[in-house]
Amino acid sequence: MKTKDYFKDFGKTVGILAVASVIAYFAKTIGDAMDPVVVMYIFAVMLISRFTNGYFWGILGSALGVILTNYMFTFPYLAINFSIEGYPLTFIIMLATAILTGALTSGYKQQKEEAEAIAKKLEASYEERLSFEKAAEQEKMRNNLLRAISHDLRTPLTGIKGAATILIENGSSMTSEDRKHTLNDIIQESDWLIRMVENLLTVTHISTDSMKVEKNEEIAEEIVASAVSHFNSLIPSGIEVRVPDELLLVPMDATLIEQVLINLLDNSLKHSGENPKITVELKADDNRALFSVEDNGVGISESEISYIFEYGKAQEESYRTDSARGFGIGLPTCKTLVEAHGGKIWANSKPTGGSIFSFYLPTKE
Repeated sequence: MKTKDYFKDFGKTVGILAVASVIAYFAKTIGDAMDPVVVMYIFAVMLISRFTNGYFWGILGSALGVILTNYMFTFPYLAINFSIEGYPLTFIIMLATAILTGALTSGYKQQKEEAEAIAKKLEASYEERLSFEKAAEQEKMRNNLLRAISHDLRTPLTGIKGAATILIENGSSMTSEDRKHTLNDIIQESDWLIRMVENLLTVTHISTDSMKVEKNEEIAEEIVASAVSHFNSLIPSGIEVRVPDELLLVPMDATLIEQVLINLLDNSLKHSGENPKITVELKADDNRALFSVEDNGVGISESEISYIFEYGKAQEESYRTDSARGFGIGLPTCKTLVEAHGGKIWANSKPTGGSIFSFYLPTKE
């Protein structure tokens, strides 16, 4: 036993016997009977055996209890006299109590230690399994992300290269309208790449465990208007915007939520065909701000809805590998940004054709 533990158990033994002696003294003065005194010391022996290590302190407490009973509470007071009838039996009872309590306590402590050791092993095993699963999930996400990036970068780069090659080889013979159209294709593909890079920069700073969003109260209508302004020139009929009559203040990172809307608008534009009709709606819903982007495209099947917000899953499931570029990382980035704000995003296919992408943000922290 360590010296520190030895003095700790010694202090417990002395302290318990001292308290028991005080209580026994007052019990003796009230009733002038020995039974409460004996019971009190037996109880003290039980406490000593319970809260100290091993059998020694309980046995010592038994001996000291008998001596204190003899010395303090029997005539002649403040004197030792073991010839009084009954004291050997009292000592044996207290000693047996100490040994029995010590044995039970030791067994309890041993079981407790074994249980704690098993619990620690189970916890370590569980944490190890969680760590392994997390690493596997991160590796899968990384592979899916790389697959999505390689897919979504290849198409615009091929388009830019093709348009530039046409201008170099046939530029002198092309009409001004054809050159303008080809240059416009390069601009559109470059804009796509810019948005792609912005999403990549966002993804590299995103960790589902540690990402913290700096929120400020923003006028949601202004964020919608800023996002829509990037696309009005691309849609002849313009984008229909519906907003509530009263200003809607929402705690958010304005840049990130604008990026979410731009990604959703870009996705709707890609899949809406030659005559796109896109509607952006903002409305208050209890303590939430509800955003939605609706289009008249081909819609989304139920099976596709289950994975369009997962990195690289669209390519993994061989969804739209044509010029529409698939879903890439835009929609998964939307999900990550919305959830980082404490919101939720989802998608639905309209019965009449087209799709609706919606998300909400809490209006109160």
